[in-house]
Amino acid sequence: MGAASLVVHVLLATILVGPQILMFYAVAPASWLIDDHALRTSVVRVIARRFATLSMVALVGLLVTGLFQFYTPSIVPPQIREEMNAYRWGTVFQLKMTLFVVLVGMIAFHAAVLARRIAAVTEAVTNGQLEMWELERARRNSLVFSGLMIVVSVAILALGVLLSYPPFADRTV
Repeated sequence: MGAASLVVHVLLATILVGPQILMFYAVAPASWLIDDHALRTSVVRVIARRFATLSMVALVGLLVTGLFQFYTPSIVPPQIREEMNAYRWGTVFQLKMTLFVVLVGMIAFHAAVLARRIAAVTEAVTNGQLEMWELERARRNSLVFSGLMIVVSVAILALGVLLSYPPFADRTV
């Protein structure tokens, strides 16, 4: 069961990070090529909803499989779990969990603030209330923030690899 949990955990991590990179590198910039604002909004809305669904499933699954692994003695030995700070593992684990919380906050901020700002500015540009440069600025801010989320996500992946690398993680501090 422990190996299956590890496989599912890694799969969920790829489901979370892979689409982030695809959205950053291909989908968002490609959507800017759609001149019809209504069509662009509809296309982006469908993609964003499906991306959000994937992200939420991945985040919940990562939390569940991560907790399972943490409390499985064959994955995290009791002596390490009970005295985490005596091992590098504890430092790496705490940093990974901190970054995970930061990532969840970043995702929430992007959805609640930046994505809604783009939607509102798009509507205002369509109605002639704002200029196109304001929409481009909102998109650029979202793209830069998305890039930061990718950096945090990749850091979390790297820390996860370190947790499973005994020569590094099991050494005492």
